[in-house]
Amino acid sequence: MLSSIYTTLRDRGAAALIRAICNQTMAGIQSKLLRRRFMEKNIHNYRMLIDLEDRGISRSLLLFGTREVDHKILLEQIAKSGMTVFDIGANIGYYALMELGLIGPNGRMLAIEPSPSNIALLHRNLALNNEGDRITVLEGAVSDKTGLESFHLSTHSNLGTFHADGSAAHMLSGEQITVHTYTVPELADEYGAPDLIRMDVEGHEVEVIAGMLDAIRAEQIRPTIIFETHLSRYSAEHNMTRVLEELFTCGYSVSRAASSWQEGTARVAERGYEGSAPISTDGVERVIFENIKNEDAIDFICRTGGLRTVVLAPVS
Repeated sequence: MLSSIYTTLRDRGAAALIRAICNQTMAGIQSKLLRRRFMEKNIHNYRMLIDLEDRGISRSLLLFGTREVDHKILLEQIAKSGMTVFDIGANIGYYALMELGLIGPNGRMLAIEPSPSNIALLHRNLALNNEGDRITVLEGAVSDKTGLESFHLSTHSNLGTFHADGSAAHMLSGEQITVHTYTVPELADEYGAPDLIRMDVEGHEVEVIAGMLDAIRAEQIRPTIIFETHLSRYSAEHNMTRVLEELFTCGYSVSRAASSWQEGTARVAERGYEGSAPISTDGVERVIFENIKNEDAIDFICRTGGLRTVVLAPVS
């Protein structure tokens, strides 16, 4: 407890600490006295129900009312009115609701999520904001092939994964479920070709991108892709380098990317890139860079680290 207070004070400041204590007190009243598991809260320009038993995204939103501001800024730069968006790993709707606001009344979204508890809360959050006509929710996951795969659940609702290794492995609950997997081209045939794909899939971005390469080469789809990197889950066998190299040969490049934290910012800046003003989020400072060279992008994503949220865009 004292360690958490010190860390919040050090990384976020006194005002954030006071807000977090007030929010935690309110959550305690809701949970302990009123016996409620879910609490309604303003998040940006929408409302969300958050799970008071979750140690992951719900806890961040409970305490601080936001998360991953760099990712939010990147979405605001690339999501346009009328787009069709695939939100892969939609979780409880934090980004889905944000994206629905950005793509406007003529936009359309397919939200895919494998965790049954997340799906249930996602539906409730969409209903809370009177969303439903513009979004289809699909229980399942996206991969490089259609079929059934074993999925590892986590004590943190946003850290479920197909890959039981890496830096977040200790947060897995030990429970596994079988989920149906789809490919992006298969979903595009049924729901329309996506203009934008957003995904945070805990290392499975390797398979998701691999599964759409043939369709991209054939120019059947050509979406902008925004994803979160997971360096600790890449390896010679689980090869993100190869996937990116193939995507780059299809005319894609890293148009924008946010650094992981201060050390990542320094690593990118050492290569001569100039970034945005620092963005304070999640207890660190991140910076957005533009037009990362292909060879540098592979280094920062797959070898040395340095980038957290990456936008892969087709070159005009």
